[in-house]
Amino acid sequence: MPTEKTQTPYNSLKNKDRRPGRPRGGAINVEQREHLLDIALMLFAEQGIAETSLNAIARKAEVSAAMLTYYFQSRESLLDIIIEERFLPLRHDIAAIFDQHIDDPHTALMLILKKIVETAEQHVWFAPLWMQEMATGESAFRQRLKLKHGDAVRQKAVTIIQKWQQDGKLNARLEPNLLMSSLMSLILVPFAQFRKTESPAGFNSDQILQHVTALISKGFLNNEGRR
Repeated sequence: MPTEKTQTPYNSLKNKDRRPGRPRGGAINVEQREHLLDIALMLFAEQGIAETSLNAIARKAEVSAAMLTYYFQSRESLLDIIIEERFLPLRHDIAAIFDQHIDDPHTALMLILKKIVETAEQHVWFAPLWMQEMATGESAFRQRLKLKHGDAVRQKAVTIIQKWQQDGKLNARLEPNLLMSSLMSLILVPFAQFRKTESPAGFNSDQILQHVTALISKGFLNNEGRR
C-alpha cells in the first residue's frame, strides 16, 4: 500500500523544484509583495541600503533570490518602488501642511512636528531609515529620490519659509534650507534611539513632541518674568 506523500514546505523547496524567477502560478501575489517590501524596508532601516543586497532580503523573507528578482528586477527598482509606494505618500502628507496653513507659520510648524511624530510612530522604519539615508549626504535613497522625483517639493517648502521671513512672521535668522531637516532631526533622532534601546519608563511619543515643542516655542532658557 503506497505511503501518503507529505507536503514539502514552500520555503524549503529546492531551486530545481521551482520555475526560476517566477512565483507559483506565474501571478503576482499582492500580500507576498507587500511582505517583501516590509522586509526590505526593515533591512534598509537597520543596515542601510548600500549594505543590503537582494540576497539578504530574500534570506530574511525565506524566499528564493529568483522570486525577489521576479517581483522587483533589481535593488534600484526595489528602491524606486519603496520611494513611490511607501515614502512619497508620507512626505506628501507632511508637505501638504504648508499649503493648508500657508499664512500661519506657527500652526503649520506645530502640525508638521505632530505629523512627523505620528509618522514615526505608525511606521517603525521611518525614523531609522531617515537617519541612515536622508541625514547622511548623498545616500542611495536621496540620489534615487532626486533622480526620479526632482527637488520641487523641498524647494517649495523653502520658498514658503522665505516668504514667512520676509513678512516678519518667522525669525529672519533661521536658514530656510536647514529648517525642515532640523525639525526632522529633533523628532527622529530620539525616535530612532528609543526604538533600538530600552526606553525610560513613560518615555513615549507624546513626551518627544512635548519636548521638541517646548524647545522650539520657549527655547533653552526659562525667560518667564523677564522683560
